[in-house]
Amino acid sequence: MFGASFGIVSQALEIYKKAIDIHNRNIMNANNPDYVEEQPSVKSFAPAGINLEDVIREQNLYYLNLRNSKLSTVRYLEERSNSLTNVEGMFQELFEGTGISDYTNRFFQAYENLMKNPTNEGAKNELYNSARALAGFIRNRRRDLDRLDNNINTSIEDVIRRINELTRKLYVLNKDLNVFYGQTYARGRDYKNVLDERDKYVRELSELINIQIQVDEIGRVKVVTSKGFTLVDFYDNYWQLEYRNEKVYWLPDYSNVGVDITDVIESGKLKALIDAKRDAKRFKDQLDQVAQYLISNVKLPRENSGTWYLVKNVDDPDTVLSTYGIDGTLEFYDNSTTPPTLIATIANYGSLSLNDLASQINSNPTLTSAGFSATVVNNPDGTYSILIQNTNPNYDVQDSGVNILESSPVFTGTNGGNIREVSTLADDMNDINYSLTDTFSGFGTTWWDEAKLKVNNLISDISNTQADVKDKLRIENALLESLNRKLQEIQGVSIDKEFMEIMKVKRTYEAVAKVVTTIDELIRTTLQM
Repeated sequence: MFGASFGIVSQALEIYKKAIDIHNRNIMNANNPDYVEEQPSVKSFAPAGINLEDVIREQNLYYLNLRNSKLSTVRYLEERSNSLTNVEGMFQELFEGTGISDYTNRFFQAYENLMKNPTNEGAKNELYNSARALAGFIRNRRRDLDRLDNNINTSIEDVIRRINELTRKLYVLNKDLNVFYGQTYARGRDYKNVLDERDKYVRELSELINIQIQVDEIGRVKVVTSKGFTLVDFYDNYWQLEYRNEKVYWLPDYSNVGVDITDVIESGKLKALIDAKRDAKRFKDQLDQVAQYLISNVKLPRENSGTWYLVKNVDDPDTVLSTYGIDGTLEFYDNSTTPPTLIATIANYGSLSLNDLASQINSNPTLTSAGFSATVVNNPDGTYSILIQNTNPNYDVQDSGVNILESSPVFTGTNGGNIREVSTLADDMNDINYSLTDTFSGFGTTWWDEAKLKVNNLISDISNTQADVKDKLRIENALLESLNRKLQEIQGVSIDKEFMEIMKVKRTYEAVAKVVTTIDELIRTTLQM
């Protein structure tokens, strides 16, 4: 009789000790965001005694998925905001006198000053220095954006590497849970600490890419991205991601081909980096537009350059020039005689397209024998002009429409990455045609306005995008904090509650321990009798 009683009491002491350990574990993890409160479920099986039937993990998967989804959104906004902050630092528009707007204004102001006083050496030096500074600033910012783009590529590769590590860890943990479940089935299935590790992996994965999870009866997890791309299933499979050719691929069945999921990733750090890369490309394109406009349009009036440009560029070389309001009569002179000799005329060239005009010049034997040639120029900004050349300084071209004028570019290159002032700029300013400075001053005002518009578009895009992201981040952060509080209320640890539970279990434990003492006294009394 006493042997059976000792067995029951011993079992009870072990179970209550286990219960106290569980409550202590709760208290120790009260500040662990990945820890879920556990409650021992002790059931009585009279007359056999008591049993630790289960360790109940007070988890709410609905709120957990909500929290992880919001966490993914917040991490997306934080990472994207950081990238935009880097871009803002490159252009420094918040600091007066150091941004692209200032460099642009300084250059065009110097240009206008030179047109007003073309013999002033100070004005020439200022134009040369401001052109060089503007080109250098644009070139350096383009290189900065290229470096940012390359760094984003590296970060995307690192994030995908970590995503693959976490999916594999969850896959291994799913397999281990089968073993833990079997090993602890008769002891209350107390393997919940493994599930805390699982939740930690899931939370980190949520920060990297938007996911939803499902959990089966033994705690194995299925992880699915938006649009149904599975990363981990309940059983024996997991899937990897790969980044190549600036796209993210989901690799089914360990295939090397993969499915492009770049545009269906909705949040997380990976999405932020993808969007940051698109931001960088858009900003580079806008910066290139500024540079290409300067290269394609800004010119100096010349006297002995031997080059005549259509100063008002057109969009289509096959459209008649009058469509763009361009018309006039071209007269070609030989200035070696006194007075100069008119050698050829092209009247009403507004009825011709650029290609037609170039063909007429190149097919005229008088003009070609005099050394004239014409080329339709495809400008870097996508517009077209015509370049008429003659290396013989005795020949001249006069345009009654004031559209095709002897001039030379201030900038050269194809985009923001290689824009430079022309190598002959200093000498070119010593060959300015004074009779055209007022005309080119008017052109300069137009070029200035258009360049400012393109610069402002770039700066506005950067600042508006950053402001929008920051506003969303503030709102989403508040929602995340609210969800974290709610989740903590549902599945977090209440220290007061745990201490009360420990006291109740401790009193029960002490009561059971007294039974051992009583039985011991009874045995001794019996033996003495």
